[in-house]
Amino acid sequence: MIKKTATLALVALVFLFAGCQGAKEATPTPIVPSGYVPVVSVTGELVPQKWAAVSPKQGGIVREVLVEPSDEVQEGQTLLILDDTDLQISLRVANEQVAAQQAALDRLLAGSSEQVIARADRENAQQIASAEVALRIAERQVAQARVQDPADDVAIARAQIDRLEIQRAQARAQDPAAEVVLAQIELERAKIALDDTQNEYNKALDRPWEDQEIRDGWAKQLEQVQLNYRAAQARLDGALRARSAHAVGLQVLDAQIGESQIALSKALDAQTAYSMTLGTLADQVEAAKLDLQHLRAWENPFRDKPTAPEIAQAQALLDQARESARQIEQQIAETVVRSPLSGAVGMVSARAGELVSPGQSLVTVGDLGTLRVETTDLDEIDIVRVTLEQDVVVTFDALPDRVFEGRVTRISPMAEPGSGGVNYTVVIEIEDMNPVLRWGMTAFVDIETE
Repeated sequence: MIKKTATLALVALVFLFAGCQGAKEATPTPIVPSGYVPVVSVTGELVPQKWAAVSPKQGGIVREVLVEPSDEVQEGQTLLILDDTDLQISLRVANEQVAAQQAALDRLLAGSSEQVIARADRENAQQIASAEVALRIAERQVAQARVQDPADDVAIARAQIDRLEIQRAQARAQDPAAEVVLAQIELERAKIALDDTQNEYNKALDRPWEDQEIRDGWAKQLEQVQLNYRAAQARLDGALRARSAHAVGLQVLDAQIGESQIALSKALDAQTAYSMTLGTLADQVEAAKLDLQHLRAWENPFRDKPTAPEIAQAQALLDQARESARQIEQQIAETVVRSPLSGAVGMVSARAGELVSPGQSLVTVGDLGTLRVETTDLDEIDIVRVTLEQDVVVTFDALPDRVFEGRVTRISPMAEPGSGGVNYTVVIEIEDMNPVLRWGMTAFVDIETE
């Protein structure tokens, strides 16, 4: 860095010396001193090489958040847990279905007797009862979810905005600015009349030879125009107060509209999450109906000698029940959100009791031992001068007296849109990383392009 600064200073002295020659000599072409290293100066951000925004694979209510920002976590460590009460109920029902189908297949293979036939009928009745319970549970969940439909909140927020905007339009149409202008004109006219009458009255006082009645007449007229002037002044004061009150009223309406727009945005977000949850619950109801329909249509296979297709069907039903139980177990496992890597927790955006959606970013985890700089404003003009393994000088506002050396380790082959054009991301590995540097700090990068 010192070498580059000295070189630039030398170049500046060359140009200054050439300018001092005046008109006596032609300006010579500046000679770049030996040792000058051209650079590309850009900014960047300090980010981990390994980091992830962790999100759940399914939606639900957050039961417990186990980490906070800056906590150290290991790969596979639990970050938060979603409520799995309903899934546990569904799993118990599914396991019962597996046991029933297994028993049915065993009995089918063992042959039938009156006792076996009767037992199979009883078990089927029990399965139907369990399926009816599962269906009622699913339907109750849908009904409870529909009660919490935020559509009314959206409609109320929109109606509130419409009502306030109508009030604002009406208030703007009632702008008292015209009354203020008219009152000012009336006051000016009253002032002119007062000045003229006062002048005539003063003249009458200066003519003592005239009758007293003339002076008395001017005195009465002066009193009247004074009253007119005070009345005009009062009307102007009233118009000004009305204008101020009108402006305050408009400000209040603008603030109320802003608050209503925020409420509408929150209601729309809640409606989106609600729609996703309701869709999942509706699918569960349909699945429960299909299970119940299948059980009610079941015929006792032990009444006749089993055939190969019957055995295959029983086996298929058992496999289906096992797969259903496996899927529910997988869903229960997915309620435990784990860290995909070892590192530090950067951000936690979930709270216990909060409804979250699949794919929603809840926890950010990064390996702070792999911090590196990624450029943010390297444009298409400078990117052609950058190659792998070029030397780099990096500084940070957090350590203004410290200069870090590094090298270019990766160049993005594809541009990303940015302000004023497109930018290319270049990854820079820094030697001797200082532990006080933090994820997200802004870096100032000089890439030596020679």
